[in-house]
Amino acid sequence: MKEFIKLDEYGQLYIDKILFESYFPIVFTCVNDRKDVFIVVCCQNNKKGYKWLLGKTNGRSVVRMLRNEITIRQLLLEYSSRKISVDYVENRYVTAYSNTDWDEGSQYLPKEDSYMYAEDGEFEEEIKYFSLIDKHVHYNAEYYKSIAKALGTISKEIEPFADVLVEFASTLGNIFIPSEVVSTLKVFGELCTNIVIDTDRYMDQEKYKLVYNSTFNELSEELSIRVESGDSTYADAA
Repeated sequence: MKEFIKLDEYGQLYIDKILFESYFPIVFTCVNDRKDVFIVVCCQNNKKGYKWLLGKTNGRSVVRMLRNEITIRQLLLEYSSRKISVDYVENRYVTAYSNTDWDEGSQYLPKEDSYMYAEDGEFEEEIKYFSLIDKHVHYNAEYYKSIAKALGTISKEIEPFADVLVEFASTLGNIFIPSEVVSTLKVFGELCTNIVIDTDRYMDQEKYKLVYNSTFNELSEELSIRVESGDSTYADAA
């Protein structure tokens, strides 16, 4: 794939699929090394220079555009999590985020009726491609190492129990225990906790998929709780 631009936040972008072109690509997608998807629209190509509007999106939204369900303008404004302007001036790329190029009345935005106007079957291969691209799941090995390190056995005293819960909370987010630990520190039956990630930290929650659940199980009348691996977390899906 041909290199396009390198962004501090997302790394090197490569031109992936050209969806509309004249003498040059006008509407196309890019991916980076993580397979994040970006929609790019060339909105200026003349003696004043070159300009592109670029938004971080996903395969499902690109498919909707190719099926004429949403416009190019909607994909940029409503289905992109980042709004980036790229200018090529004096032999270098200059980037800006959420500037006036993205204002409602901007001359650089596509028109409100800017559908792809695709004919039946015109983008069949591209629709198959973008329908599958979101299904590839990538795991952050360092993140799972931190989870594995936090797993262990909590025994008898309330202090280690609290310490481990704090460690889990710092690693995974919020921990909710739908039970009461009585003042006598006696626990009967099974004590289960659900580990819940605070997903507000993620800009694009559509790219995270639930992979498995976690529980603490108390197996005796003493306060001795074994933490079983089975973490409720989200895998980075691109």
